[in-house]
Amino acid sequence: MAVSGLQPVASPWLRLRFRAEPWRRVRLALIVWYRAAQLDRQLAAGTSPQASTLIRLRAQRITGHRSRRRLADGLARALDSARDITPGFTAAVRPHRREVLAARIVLATLDRRLRAPEPVTAHGVAMLQVLLTEGTSPLYRPSEPGALGSRLRAAAAALEPTHRYV
Repeated sequence: MAVSGLQPVASPWLRLRFRAEPWRRVRLALIVWYRAAQLDRQLAAGTSPQASTLIRLRAQRITGHRSRRRLADGLARALDSARDITPGFTAAVRPHRREVLAARIVLATLDRRLRAPEPVTAHGVAMLQVLLTEGTSPLYRPSEPGALGSRLRAAAAALEPTHRYV
């Protein structure tokens, strides 16, 4: 019996499904972009990146080299802003000068770690992202002396993957 005479069967449902797949990815990317701050807070609180598709996509995004470099640049700008004593008019919330200067060694270590090619965890990156972007964080409004340094050291420890995949 010859098989060469058979025609492939393609249902309209399959064609529609394969055409809809790129739109699904675009839709998910837009949702992740829109809910980035909320997803970052969930990751910073310790939610597993595998908990949902949205959290997994956000974790992949923030642990990429471009995002890590942007985060390191933001931390460096906070340190530069704390070192700058000239008053200026800006709508941006200025970092708490004493806290940032007291944590400058940890900030330098984080800068090197974020720019390194070794992998980091989404949990640690999200902790730093929340510190940098929320105006009520210890970077801007410390509740007690040394609060920023503590949070930065916790984030530095959380950056390190506990499971090495060989």
